[in-house]
Amino acid sequence: MLMRSFLLTIIFLVPSNALLGQNQSSASFTKDSLIRIRQQKDPFWKHAIAPAVFVGLSAVTWQASEDVRSVRNRYIPNFHNELDNYMQYAPAATAFTLNLSGVRGRNKLVRAAINWGGGMLIMGGLVNSIKYSARVMRPDGTSRNSFPSGHTATAFMNATFLHKEYAHVNSLYSILGYSMSSYTGISRSLNNRHWLSDILAGAGIGILSTELSYLIVDNFYKNKGDFFTSFDVKKELENPSFVSVKFGQSFYIDDLSSFGKLGLEGAVEGAYFFNKKWGIGAELGFMHIPFEREALDLLEWDELPEELENPQMDTQSLGLSSLMVGGYYSKFLGPKFILQGKILAGIGVGTGGNIDIRVERKVNREQTEISMPLMEYSINNTWIIEGGASLTMMIAPTLGISLYADYKHANPKAKISISKYYSDIEDKFLNDEHLPISALSGGLKLVSFF
Repeated sequence: MLMRSFLLTIIFLVPSNALLGQNQSSASFTKDSLIRIRQQKDPFWKHAIAPAVFVGLSAVTWQASEDVRSVRNRYIPNFHNELDNYMQYAPAATAFTLNLSGVRGRNKLVRAAINWGGGMLIMGGLVNSIKYSARVMRPDGTSRNSFPSGHTATAFMNATFLHKEYAHVNSLYSILGYSMSSYTGISRSLNNRHWLSDILAGAGIGILSTELSYLIVDNFYKNKGDFFTSFDVKKELENPSFVSVKFGQSFYIDDLSSFGKLGLEGAVEGAYFFNKKWGIGAELGFMHIPFEREALDLLEWDELPEELENPQMDTQSLGLSSLMVGGYYSKFLGPKFILQGKILAGIGVGTGGNIDIRVERKVNREQTEISMPLMEYSINNTWIIEGGASLTMMIAPTLGISLYADYKHANPKAKISISKYYSDIEDKFLNDEHLPISALSGGLKLVSFF
């Protein structure tokens, strides 16, 4: 890649007759492309892989959207920030600022503007046609136009535009753009304006819109420069050191009937490699562990009023933050794929919650739910271990998207006591025993190599 860039610089700076001889005519180039070499077009399906992954994850996580909202409502219920209204346009603004400042991207200003405008038109048409046909209610209940997220689609469309124009100049531009768009998507959830599935679908639509725009414009201009020659990651990366952000779902495999739901997890992860195979790294993460409601059949409920029925024990979800360190292994699989494995160990910090009794009340054919405080629980700090593997597909010389699968195990002590609501009870302590937690998790990682 470095040698190719050097040769391109020579072609730009040295007159063609000095390279080819006085009797040989110089090559003919198109006027509005800055990539001046004949390049081979990649099949479009390769550029549709990332959008397909995001749309697929949107479908898979549809049922988990309520869990994501419950995490938000529990820890930051009053979060509100309007920066996402502006951050969605930041990657495109960065690209045009670089262009106007004389930083040579893939295309001149007019051609770049046409590509961007085409992406905006395609994205707007897709988002709005789906919004007003799906009619999904927003989490805050304000309107039925939640799916997909228009802000996220705009942000990822603009990030992909910045990536296509400047990734070959410096992959940090791609990292900056996709970091901005990721913030926009996360902020839409924190602001209680979109479900998780809305955000993932919006990301896929945004990336696809820019790719389609470049495909259409390239065909019109008869120029295939934007589908640049494939790179070989084995030559680009001396060592596969990386920083990544991951998000996925967890399945709890302990023999406990209360663990009946899929949980959520997110983490920031990084590793430094001494060579192409071995490295050390760390992960700072968070797990949200929901509990199924359990029918209460051990207590005497005959004294309940007739309008109250179906008593259940409702345990508030458990949170587990972790900081782990350990070893990493990496293997290159062809020019664009990297397989990585890890074994980590560290400390886990738990967040407890309330245990309430919920009953259904029927009056005049109307059914409501009543919640009564019963107990509360806390989780001690604990050791936690993790092993996992990931497969990364490179979308730029130092930027990739990974599918990962991890296994985690922890064995914290859970202390159970009478709810603080009952202030007249002096001795509230009830139980103190271990709560083993083993989980299989999987999801998506955005990886930046350095």
